Amino acid sequence: MRGQSYTMGVLTREHDPMGAAIWDYYTAFKDHQITVKTDIAEDEELSPAYLFRDFDQMPDIEQLALDKASGHVLDVGAGAGSHALWLQEKELKVTALDISPFACQTMKERGVQDVRLIDVMQLKDEQFDTILLLMNGLGISGTPQGLDLLLNHLGTLLKPGGQILADSADLHHLFTDENGEAWIDLNSDKYYGQVEYRLSYRDVEGIPFNWLFVDQETLTLTAQKNKLQVVDMIEGSHHDYLSVLKKI
Repeated sequence: MRGQSYTMGVLTREHDPMGAAIWDYYTAFKDHQITVKTDIAEDEELSPAYLFRDFDQMPDIEQLALDKASGHVLDVGAGAGSHALWLQEKELKVTALDISPFACQTMKERGVQDVRLIDVMQLKDEQFDTILLLMNGLGISGTPQGLDLLLNHLGTLLKPGGQILADSADLHHLFTDENGEAWIDLNSDKYYGQVEYRLSYRDVEGIPFNWLFVDQETLTLTAQKNKLQVVDMIEGSHHDYLSVLKKI
């Protein structure tokens, strides 16, 4: 999967562990854990309840992004719909996208008014005032090359004066020893923030995929290449940050 371009596509129900967990939690209040495997850390468990947080339970960066959203909002990777529902309560028009059939079904049941089962790269001929990519939303690009493709496409979906609100994190600290010395392999053709994931939930096995954690400099340079400007960068408390991008 090293160096691949952005090619996520819509999931099948047979390979949609995150969506299955979301649906089970919503319909039956089953809080079975999602197993998260990566190529950089020990296995972790994620509770689907985390995806149903209300505004007060969200990290500061997510709250800030939602407060900054305006106009017609495109929520990319909308998951269980918690962000979209909060924005609807603020009387904003929201189009919520996800590649998970279960997630989209859940959002519709919860009251999200405009839900699309589609990969954002397949969305054409529409424009939005705000494009929202939260919970490390830029990660869907998978690789630095995929980020290039994603930002180029998102630019076509922005109305004049529109904004992209996206968060990510720099993983550099994971490759730094106690003396502050970095041990990133500069000869590797794999960017250090490119992580291979595989999710599973009960008997539902996901297909391995790349997820990108991009440092601020790489994001800024890639944005400029695609005629976008990072107009604001707000630091979080866990090596994360919220970026605000606009067309140049």
